[in-house]
Amino acid sequence: LSCDSAAVALASSARTMSGVTSSHSHEDAQISDNEVVLALVKCAIGAGSLSLPYAFKQGGLWFSLIGTVLVGLLSAYTIICLKQCEEVVGQKLLAEKRTAAKGRSVSAASLESDGFTKALSPPLLGDESYNADDIVEAGRLNSAAALSPRTKLMYPEVAAGTFDHPTVKPIMTGVVNVGICLTSLGVCAAYLDFLAHTIPQVLDLGRGFGELQATLAVLPVMLVLVLLRTFKVLSFTAVLGDVAVTSALLAVIVYGFATQEINLGLPFINTKEVVKFVGAVSFLFAIHIVVLPILHASRNPESFGKNIRSSFTFITGLNAIFGFLAYALFADDVQPAVTDNLDGGTSATKATLDAVKILLCVDLLFTVPFVFVAGREIVERAVLNQFKDGERTPSVMHIRNFVRVGLLGCVVAICFGVPCFGDMVNLVGGVVNATMGFILPPILKLKLFPGMSLAAKCAHVAISAFGVAALVLTLIFTVEDLADPDHSC
Repeated sequence: LSCDSAAVALASSARTMSGVTSSHSHEDAQISDNEVVLALVKCAIGAGSLSLPYAFKQGGLWFSLIGTVLVGLLSAYTIICLKQCEEVVGQKLLAEKRTAAKGRSVSAASLESDGFTKALSPPLLGDESYNADDIVEAGRLNSAAALSPRTKLMYPEVAAGTFDHPTVKPIMTGVVNVGICLTSLGVCAAYLDFLAHTIPQVLDLGRGFGELQATLAVLPVMLVLVLLRTFKVLSFTAVLGDVAVTSALLAVIVYGFATQEINLGLPFINTKEVVKFVGAVSFLFAIHIVVLPILHASRNPESFGKNIRSSFTFITGLNAIFGFLAYALFADDVQPAVTDNLDGGTSATKATLDAVKILLCVDLLFTVPFVFVAGREIVERAVLNQFKDGERTPSVMHIRNFVRVGLLGCVVAICFGVPCFGDMVNLVGGVVNATMGFILPPILKLKLFPGMSLAAKCAHVAISAFGVAALVLTLIFTVEDLADPDHSC
């Protein structure tokens, strides 16, 4: 998850999977194939790309190049699997509803009046103002019933609907909801790590202003942003994000070629740290929890396979080339956030590079509320559902504010617990994203497509096994690093 588009989709996912109908009309939400591809590209090319050169150092130059391409292709395939599973689960749930109607004709109007709703995401490239506080607070729609004749489900609904056992359904819903919450909080913590590390470098206020002081300085702004009731005031961040990320990527390559000699003789593979490479790459490519809302917004839903292949061809190529060149240029001096390598040259060059860093910091700061909303809406609804309608109405605002402040405290605690941007990227990518992107989709497809060949079944089991290995090994190696007193960012 790297940018505002991912955050927009995350927020949409959190909102619609809770049974909340989008206030946007179906036609307003429709976007073209090119816009779908662009939205997917923006999800996987962003701030997370800045950790990729260091991941190449951990994996080895040529192994990482090959691995990036393979993980990109694997991510595209498992996203297609997830979309296929959504369609099958939708048909299954709709058939169950019609069966329950005992043969009566079920029209689209009657389905919607009976609690069925289209889980449309807001337009990702237009108005990004979506505010669940404007939605009626009462009303607990059963997520399994949140359908229309053209079913559009979110990841938790797909996971729950895949299984028939009443005990397994809530477990699968909980697993995906926890995954979304951890992704939301983890990405926010990674952004805070980046801000805390970069701001003192740029401001250069002396030894008295370090990462702790920078964290305390941005927290009041972050608190105001997470308490916002509407995102209309942040509409400018879509363009800001594009400019900031593009400027940062270009600055790294241009500065690298201007000051360094490219070295293609770096180690082919780094056997000691190669596992950590998977976490950083998964952070970039495993965007499964935000893909369905984007695909739902397409006016040509049947083109989802083509759109995913087109976007991931570009995503994979660009990230692979950037990571390869940046590591080949900065070699073993490459930093966990490669922008830390932009620290020399004339005063004019330094001022330009500092301006790029400041622009990136501003973009990440204003991206926090978009990412934060996904996790906090899940928690808010879980908390609010513990109250009866009459009891919770007068205190809804206070409950929401309490949840938001508490979750922001969790972000700060995570940031202090994992202060290195690279370690945070590895944890989120290798643990959470690997689970959501490589473990669950093959399992869901194996359950829903029992007629696939033995070779196909073995391949899907292998993909899930890869995800489990990435999760376990990334967790072990990252915890070892955090426990090492000599480990530094």
